[in-house]
Amino acid sequence: MPIRADLRHFYRGLAWRARRERILARAGDCCEQCGKPNHATVETHTGTSILGGNVMFWRETCGAWIRDDGTRGSISPRFSVTVRVGPARTIHVVLTIAHLNHVAGDDRDENLKALCQWCHLNYDKLHHRNTRAERKDRNRPLLAVAV
Repeated sequence: MPIRADLRHFYRGLAWRARRERILARAGDCCEQCGKPNHATVETHTGTSILGGNVMFWRETCGAWIRDDGTRGSISPRFSVTVRVGPARTIHVVLTIAHLNHVAGDDRDENLKALCQWCHLNYDKLHHRNTRAERKDRNRPLLAVAV
């Protein structure tokens, strides 16, 4: 989701770069939601699966599919079989810094979280839906009742 022009000034400058580096260092340069490493190329699976969750990605270090909540993708604790449901695609991970309260300019460390692009969009999904609806309603003309 692109940053609106009237909010871009919050995401520029040396202070923002330093804050971003501090949050990425705190997160170990990995997504704080799903654990994908920054600038890595990973294989992802999207769509509903019998494993639960909507997205999984392949983590080479442990040789397993990882759900979007960071847990391993296996059928049950009794089985160590990894099930790949549907087509997989390869993506390049780029970490972003999310404002947890959706207020640009509230740059307290406890309000910022390092998230991959997918986790960030998923986290902001309801907020984006609401702000889009508000903008559309503001631009809609009121209905005039004919007398």
